Amino acid sequence: MLNMSVSFSFLEARSFEVDVILDGKTAHSQLKISHSGKVVEWLKQKQEQQTEIGKNDIDKHFDEAPYVLGSMVRALRAYWEVSVKEKKDWVLGVTRATANTKGQLVLSPANGFWVIGISDGKDLTAFMDDDDFHDEIILHRVGIYVDYQERKVTFYNAEDSSLIYSFTNGPSYEDDVLPLFSPWNNDTDPITILSIESKKSK
Repeated sequence: MLNMSVSFSFLEARSFEVDVILDGKTAHSQLKISHSGKVVEWLKQKQEQQTEIGKNDIDKHFDEAPYVLGSMVRALRAYWEVSVKEKKDWVLGVTRATANTKGQLVLSPANGFWVIGISDGKDLTAFMDDDDFHDEIILHRVGIYVDYQERKVTFYNAEDSSLIYSFTNGPSYEDDVLPLFSPWNNDTDPITILSIESKKSK
């Protein structure tokens, strides 16, 4: 039986769903972004930049770490879902628009990253300032909820409405955060942002 308070929180979070599109200008050169802007996968070889990068975009481009940012309409609360089925390794969350994108990233709230990741298909890490949080869980669909007023970034198992992890030291509205995605570099299976339209049609 579901924890009713968690289930209610999940349904409330889901009511703030927004449309998120991957920003190809920020993508590492071995990440392939679909034309729809909803799917990202790792390529074994580098490719020519899919989207022309202007001078103002250079600082946003990930040069070493296999990440890409997303874009969305800013709101006090925002929720989106990502399909990670078949993936053994991935990272999802949000980052400050001003956070570092160069070199190997140090993921922590202090550095402007509120993210979780899976390795080996089941080993969960929530990246903290001090001691990271670890657990074992198999996930296929992840819901990400940002609440600027409560300063929380919360992750849900979108298949059963259960709570995965919640950062209680989240960003304020002045921080201007962006969705962050990584399919990592161990396989070519994609991760997919589940669009509002496609879920309504199911």
